[in-house]
Amino acid sequence: MAVQVYREGAAEFHLPQSAHVFYNPRARLGRDLGVLAMRAEAERLERPLEALELMAGAGLRTKRYLLEAPLQRIVVNDANYASFEVLRRHVGDDPRVELHNELAQRLLCRFYLEERRFDWIDLDPFGTPSPYVSHLTGVARWEGLLYITATDAPVLCGAQRGEALKSYDAVSAYGRECHEIGLRILVGYVQRRLVQANMHGRPLLSFFDGYCWRTLIRVFKGTRGLNVEHFGFIAQLPDGEYRATMAGVAAPVNHAYNPSTTIRWAGPLWLGALHDHEFLSAMYRNAHEEHFAHARRFLAKANRELDEIPIVYSLPVIADRLNKSVPSTRAAVKFLRAQGYRASHVHHCGNAIRTDAPLRVLLRLWE
Repeated sequence: MAVQVYREGAAEFHLPQSAHVFYNPRARLGRDLGVLAMRAEAERLERPLEALELMAGAGLRTKRYLLEAPLQRIVVNDANYASFEVLRRHVGDDPRVELHNELAQRLLCRFYLEERRFDWIDLDPFGTPSPYVSHLTGVARWEGLLYITATDAPVLCGAQRGEALKSYDAVSAYGRECHEIGLRILVGYVQRRLVQANMHGRPLLSFFDGYCWRTLIRVFKGTRGLNVEHFGFIAQLPDGEYRATMAGVAAPVNHAYNPSTTIRWAGPLWLGALHDHEFLSAMYRNAHEEHFAHARRFLAKANRELDEIPIVYSLPVIADRLNKSVPSTRAAVKFLRAQGYRASHVHHCGNAIRTDAPLRVLLRLWE
């Protein structure tokens, strides 16, 4: 069988040309950020990490973790036997690696009964992570990290709203701002599963990279540290304005409208911060090598983002509605700040803005 050689980061790997085993270069940013997050966490703990990778595929991510991150031990699993054989060839000789070829839920249940706990758990499924998230709560150490990926774009972006309700207990929304709403639906879903296990989480890094959604969450015992007002909905009024409604806060309903027919709701979802900026800075400091250049640029951009503001507007959408040209994002941010409002760019869309300004103020930009 023909073999293709790939290089990424510090790793070189050989993949057979097969429909079951493949290299996805679009997921590289997520792997880069995973390595940097591991370095930052090991620096915080002052020791190497014990990690669990549930769906390793051919082992590229695993090999990069072993070569570039401080690991004491990593448990690596993949249920597909064709992938597992390639995985074994890539990382099976490393004494820090413990290999498994099992269904992820079965492995997690066994580890729970054996009382095995991990500092870092990587979950990168094909599609939704929802069947596995509740099992993660039994194998994560207190203040450990969950690195969770979702690739089901039609579901989180509102094309399959019924599937979103099935997978995330939430209704998604279709439109240019769907990637932001999908990201907050994912974080909110993980938080609700943690709460059910008498835990809560603090997002350290949550992003959409153009290919998939990822969230890195630190988990804590109990729910006292959780702010329930970070759970809620985002409503879009008939004029296009977005508003967030939080737990215990009156819903943004204009009585001139019928909320059941003219106000579009998305959620429940996470309305709190997406990043921990101190942790992002630690990741940035650990990005020494040249192959992290793109990751450094991304982290610098995310660190300037007002991620605690859940409302995002797409400037092209508003410009199309007004039949006007699209202004620069920088000009829009500068204008809103001059009006006394908070505003910033959005990490996943160059022509969108985060702001707490009402739509009527934003429309003045075109004047």
